Amino acid sequence: MPNENSKLVKLRDHLDEFLAVYAGISIALGLITGYYKAGWVAVHRPLIKELEMAAIMLMIFPMMVMLDIAYLGKAFRNWKALTVTLLMNFGWGPLWAVILGDLFLHNQLLKLGLFIAWLVPCSSMSVGYVGLMKGNIELATALVVVSFLVAVPLIPLYIKLYGAAYHVTVPTMVLIKTIILVIIAPLIVGVATHEALVRRLGIERFRRISPLFPTITMLGMFMIIFEIFFGSSRMIITHIHSVLGVFYSAMVFGTVSLTFMTLFLRSIRFKYRDAMATLFPSIGKNEGTAIAIAATAFSPLVAIAPATLPVFQVVFLLTYIKLRSKIMNFYGVKPEEIEEVIVVRRRVTPRLQTSYQGEVSGERRGGR
Repeated sequence: MPNENSKLVKLRDHLDEFLAVYAGISIALGLITGYYKAGWVAVHRPLIKELEMAAIMLMIFPMMVMLDIAYLGKAFRNWKALTVTLLMNFGWGPLWAVILGDLFLHNQLLKLGLFIAWLVPCSSMSVGYVGLMKGNIELATALVVVSFLVAVPLIPLYIKLYGAAYHVTVPTMVLIKTIILVIIAPLIVGVATHEALVRRLGIERFRRISPLFPTITMLGMFMIIFEIFFGSSRMIITHIHSVLGVFYSAMVFGTVSLTFMTLFLRSIRFKYRDAMATLFPSIGKNEGTAIAIAATAFSPLVAIAPATLPVFQVVFLLTYIKLRSKIMNFYGVKPEEIEEVIVVRRRVTPRLQTSYQGEVSGERRGGR
């Protein structure tokens, strides 16, 4: 299986590296084909909805299979990292969504979409970025799992409060059903599937096939992005000025958040590896789940922000990774010191990194 494993890893890494490019292509293709096929779109809206739901399931379920609840205890033992991550995900992100939405967006449904996009916490993709930064993958995995579980009850509560504050109608029962459909049910089945696969295949064989799951998630994301922009092309083009506000919001949020977290974690004496494990799950958002919630519970216009933001999010995070040596120097560590720590930890705790790109830190030298 080495050759198959190598191909899976290469495909996953390729899609991850060019995520912004493929998301941009999906948006462009959706807009162009949807605009010139507006008549077909109007007649076949029920079919488009069904295709969107199929893409959502394709995107969400593999993500849940990669969650390993065995890491929960790790996060609770590092209360400082857990506190920072939860405050960033459920305080900082939603707050900036409100501020920047009011500043750059005029359409209330687009504002709601931006709020949902920065409310849904980190995906397992964040762990891959931590690996590229030579950060603490075990801690990052634990923080992702805990954040996602905490989000299950908080997401409908936050959206309901937002709707009340901004006089936006939030269909409570539809929202609850959506949370059950796109988060709770896939989470339960995904965790059970994860455990069943590990027991049946063994840790090593599961590790070999694990790159397949994030690959399917990313392909599902490209599909749902295309379908959203295809089915709403005319409406989006008429609101193009407002859509540009999503770009401005992303620029401000990415720049401010990465700068703040780098300085803040250094100021409270986080070690470099733990700082990176905390930073990416705090800032990187799970746009796949946000798209699913927005597209299922609300109108297509609400899904525009979470469908557009992956393009900008990946650019910011990969730019940050390119600055790895400078950030290490800022934290007062040398690359060779980090490598020594990683090697020692692998010898002492040879635990499988089953999360997305958990093995990536040993495969990609130098980052991107």
